[in-house]
Amino acid sequence: MNNYFTIIITSVITLFIFFYFWAKYKLNYWQRKGVPTLPTNIIFGNFKDSFFQRTAPGFLFGELYHQVKNDPPYMGIYIMYKPFLLLRDPEIIKQMFVKDFNYFQNRYFTARNRNDRLGSDNLFSIHNPQWKYIRSKISPVFTSGKLKQLFGLIVETSDFLKSYLDDQFKEDVNGIKSIEAKEMSKMYTTDVVSSVAFGVRTNSFEVPTPEFYSRSSRKPTLLTAVQFFGMFFFPSLSQLFRFSFFGENTDFFRNVFWSSLNAREESKTERGDIIDSLIKLKTEKQESIFKFEGDSLVAQSAIFFIAGLESSSTTIAFALYELARNPEIQDRARKEIRENLKENGLTYDSVNNMKYLMQIINETLRLYPPAPILDRVADDDYQIPNSNVVIEKGTAVYVALPGIQKDPKYFPNPEQFDPDRFSEENKNKIPSCTFMPFGEGPRICIGARIGLLQTAIGLIRILEDYQVTVNDKHKVKIDTRIFFTLPMNGVHLFFKKINT
Repeated sequence: MNNYFTIIITSVITLFIFFYFWAKYKLNYWQRKGVPTLPTNIIFGNFKDSFFQRTAPGFLFGELYHQVKNDPPYMGIYIMYKPFLLLRDPEIIKQMFVKDFNYFQNRYFTARNRNDRLGSDNLFSIHNPQWKYIRSKISPVFTSGKLKQLFGLIVETSDFLKSYLDDQFKEDVNGIKSIEAKEMSKMYTTDVVSSVAFGVRTNSFEVPTPEFYSRSSRKPTLLTAVQFFGMFFFPSLSQLFRFSFFGENTDFFRNVFWSSLNAREESKTERGDIIDSLIKLKTEKQESIFKFEGDSLVAQSAIFFIAGLESSSTTIAFALYELARNPEIQDRARKEIRENLKENGLTYDSVNNMKYLMQIINETLRLYPPAPILDRVADDDYQIPNSNVVIEKGTAVYVALPGIQKDPKYFPNPEQFDPDRFSEENKNKIPSCTFMPFGEGPRICIGARIGLLQTAIGLIRILEDYQVTVNDKHKVKIDTRIFFTLPMNGVHLFFKKINT
């Protein structure tokens, strides 16, 4: 009996010693290359606080960015035992993301499950050369002429938002009401993106709630968090376990898309939306590199729904929160909005003339980037210019926007909400690759302009007639469970209707 006990204890000690030295070796990868790092946890690497949902991953990376000493241009980090490179210098970011794009053509994030074409064949997820081909075909949808057509659809949809707010004060015009701004904004962006990307006119403010909104507003689950963790940091696992990018909503998106597209083809009408453009791509001669058919066609609409829904609604909500905290900025924005509307009405040109409103949106994106991590993967071994460091093929490189966009070197008093950073006088002083809410380089978000447009129209509809103030009963906190920047319990603000 004593011999068995001795064997067990000896085996456990041996395994522990083996594991300890194996872990130490794995967590010494960057040190062996001469890359600066931070202390690591022997189990979780630098990811412990996110693993236990104390800090959202993007903001954890931002904290790591600020913790490293001596301001190095890049630093090594570990998620579990896997090494990643966190870029800190804008010149190196520009070099990798723009000048040497041929080495970093693809995102490290992947949803490449061939049984999930909606997740793998969309413009965000797909790898080169298919990505370049799709982008060349989709780009004409976002020309200035097309945006002017889409503008009308967005304004039409924003009437639902305006009617909703007016209804809240129908009984008490002079009253003050607490409204959850994030949910309200998401209802608005759901209606906009369903109209623009799926050709479906919905009103999410109706009771009962339309299925389009109820589908989009489901809370993330633990399984969702695990799936996105795999897609972002361990993509081989996402392929192994066949995670679905759109989850249980896959069939819903597919059915809505084909119903809309088939109806449009039968009626032979055009609306100026993305469905019109996809019909044209569907009827063109298909190339072997990528075919716009089946779920590969649906994927192009579905990704615009996902990308445009949360990013714009989050930006609207956080912008309102900061305006509530800074009433003088809010008053200045309202004055600009009213002057332009009085002179020209709500037109494409009048919105583009609202320079201060755009400064507010940009400053909100600086403080609260909807997608806080930019990622690329080395397609081949790559030596960082002016160094001896070689990034091995398959290594992921990241930019933490909560790090570089809050770096006092580039943005003095970085926690202060100051839209004048982006004034005509100051914006050219911001170094390239320090403000990148939509990414940078050839893979910059193709829908950035329409995202900014729907955000601006939503804010115009609200600020024109309503004043927002802080609701101290509800603290605004970043959700620590997910990879995107979202408020944990919403953004509760006081709204008051003001005289026009």
